Amino acid sequence: MRDYLPPVHINVSGSLTDFLEKMADIADKSGRFDVETEHDAMGIDGFSVANLRLKKPKQHKGLGGQLIIQPDSKKIAVEIRADRWSPQTPPTYEIYVKEAKALIGHLLSEYNRGVGTRFRLTIPTKEKLEPKLPPQSQKLFKRFTNLANKTALHPLDWQRFYGFVRNIRMRKPLSEEDMARLLRKEGFSEEYAREIAEVYGHLWEFKQLV
Repeated sequence: MRDYLPPVHINVSGSLTDFLEKMADIADKSGRFDVETEHDAMGIDGFSVANLRLKKPKQHKGLGGQLIIQPDSKKIAVEIRADRWSPQTPPTYEIYVKEAKALIGHLLSEYNRGVGTRFRLTIPTKEKLEPKLPPQSQKLFKRFTNLANKTALHPLDWQRFYGFVRNIRMRKPLSEEDMARLLRKEGFSEEYAREIAEVYGHLWEFKQLV
């Protein structure tokens, strides 16, 4: 089961553009990166990107990072990319976070030393990325999974699953991908979890119509 990769960002006081330019300059002067900065990227006002590609990656092919300013945003988004990750693509949560800290974290430390700030990378924990159900919905879900035949659902299993979907109370429903993930964690195979999650998606859409 693939890990969810975390959204990484830096909360910055003052001008985001000035911060991005300074970070790009630090990366360029380090001699470790090929640096490219673009403002109003793709013709979008206020959308700025600094591409920092490592010149001599040791492990992951084409490794690099991006500092991104979205229009009307008050923080810098950080994304780590590679043409090919080692030992697998996509990477695990741990590898992705390690490279974010190694690439951007070091540049940020140098920025802080030079300017006298204490900006830091904000990275949610692996546990916080996992999909969660409200307590009552979780009870119904566990009732379904604990009693279910996980290789071929019995009609009574389906009834419990329908009841679970009918009684979910969430402002924003789980995606089919998240539902499949919850099912896999409960012992369903990858393929069968996706089949059930697709049924969940249809049931949720029907639920909004009645």
